[in-house]
Amino acid sequence: MDNTAENPSRTSEKDSLQASRQELELRLNDMLDEMTENENTRFNTVLSRKDSHTEHVEIVMYRHTNGSGRLFGGALLQMIDTVGAICARRHAGAEVTTVAIDNLSFKAPAALNSTILLVAEVEQVGRTSLKVKVTTYVEQLNGRRDEINIAYMTFVAMDRYNHPTPVPRLLELQ
Repeated sequence: MDNTAENPSRTSEKDSLQASRQELELRLNDMLDEMTENENTRFNTVLSRKDSHTEHVEIVMYRHTNGSGRLFGGALLQMIDTVGAICARRHAGAEVTTVAIDNLSFKAPAALNSTILLVAEVEQVGRTSLKVKVTTYVEQLNGRRDEINIAYMTFVAMDRYNHPTPVPRLLELQ
């Protein structure tokens, strides 16, 4: 025997649950359509290196130095990661996360009170990842720049649900 025929409130509850389920499914489908459209738009966009070029200038302070009065590698790494992430975010049009530091080469030191310049640009892109090159210079008071570090970093673009999302392609100049 069907209990819903005897209990009208149970029928009403069942109908309400089914309506809620249908509404949630519609909202979920709308969200998926929106995400797909946003991903396709980003993936079909082509950007140049200039579109995401990023520079940062810093004066080496005591808090940045090691016991020898030179720029501490960890402090520089933090600056590099930040500048690289800003460059990657500009290109991706989305949040990014650092996946790897493929290479970090210290060529020369920077002393206390030196002006350092970090320059980041996108080198390569995959479907959801970006490789960014960050070059660090010591800038002399006369304007001359001496390269002290090069780092190559890989970032992955993330959607609002923290899943990898497509990035714009990179315009390759011949």
